[in-house]
Amino acid sequence: MKPKKDFLTREEALATLGVKTATLYTYVSRGLIRSTPAEGTNRHLYAREDVERFAARGRGRLPRTVTAATSMRWGEPVVMSSITSIEERGPVYRNRPAIDLAMGGHAFEVVAHFLVTGNWQEAEADWPAVDMPADVATLLHAHSRTMTPADIGHFMAMLAIALSTRGRDQHEIAHGAAMPALRTMLETFAGCFGYLSPEGSHAARNPGERLAAHALRASGAALTPQAVAAVDATLVVLADHELAPATFAARVAASSDASLYNCIASAIGAHVGYATGAGTARVETQLFETCTESALEAKLELVRNHGVALFGFNHPLYPHGDPRAALILSLAARCGADRPDVANMLRFVERVRAEADMTPGLALALVTLARALDMPRGSAAALWILARTAGWGAHVVEQRAQAFMLRPRARYIPAPLADD
Repeated sequence: MKPKKDFLTREEALATLGVKTATLYTYVSRGLIRSTPAEGTNRHLYAREDVERFAARGRGRLPRTVTAATSMRWGEPVVMSSITSIEERGPVYRNRPAIDLAMGGHAFEVVAHFLVTGNWQEAEADWPAVDMPADVATLLHAHSRTMTPADIGHFMAMLAIALSTRGRDQHEIAHGAAMPALRTMLETFAGCFGYLSPEGSHAARNPGERLAAHALRASGAALTPQAVAAVDATLVVLADHELAPATFAARVAASSDASLYNCIASAIGAHVGYATGAGTARVETQLFETCTESALEAKLELVRNHGVALFGFNHPLYPHGDPRAALILSLAARCGADRPDVANMLRFVERVRAEADMTPGLALALVTLARALDMPRGSAAALWILARTAGWGAHVVEQRAQAFMLRPRARYIPAPLADD
């Protein structure tokens, strides 16, 4: 798939908008379309996202400023939720800033329980071991040494579906067993890091072991207190982000009375799409495959032209930079202080920020942390899914309590008639 450029030339912008040059300049002067100088010239480039937003008005699509009754493209809220709000300092979980929870040394399990139930219970860090169903255990064994990093997200979705079979989905709904089902999935997903390791097989959780330590050990990375704390903080800060596309997919499924297992599978399927979770693989293979200074120097132009579309720079909800990514990068700097490749990656991020005014996103931060911890390729994607499963579970439970079906309406636009 050929990536779109993040910025358009004047000619491309005019062609997309179908307006005169003076109109384009008016949009820019009013701050409606962002522009940036084209390096080495006296010309400007124009943000594709802003240009396409204005062009959409002439094609029957609606701008962001309309209400949720007529728009779902970064519009007003389409559901009421008490789980997470998004502020400049990052997500806030039930009135507790995620950054503070992450830096407070809390186990991911504590925050997962808090997101789902609204109750803060420190003791919930010590979850009981999961009794893996025999049919799922057979599936786990069957995929030993066959997993590729690119497939880890798809396999985790398949496991969620597998856990829903043999009547377990009906039991979860009938007995209100959402929390035990969520625990089962989280523990199963943490063991999936073993498929990425040299062992190439699912790793069972040790008694009393935190999920962060479980995932690290399964991946084959060094199990140090600093590493466990870094993974715990990362899982906590990524646990939820309001109505991200995958979260909305989970809520839509929940509104149709699907089981928690199936809702999580739906969410993972949306998350691993090209525009979201797949960004970690692109960072690993296209940006940070080789992390020498000369190799990264050659990638600067790629990031300037495609950094937003390919690698997730400049999150639209954080115009001054994503605080979650900043936290994870600081953890990477601490854990990988003695690694030249990590130092080069961090310098590259700062150079892009300074020279192109582009702030890093989660995909880049997660790949950098995984490299700093010496986790295998694919771990960044798996960490993201493991973390977000907690938030998805919380939204499923909340959507069920609201007891209505999420069924948006389309605004039909007649196609133009062909000329006779």
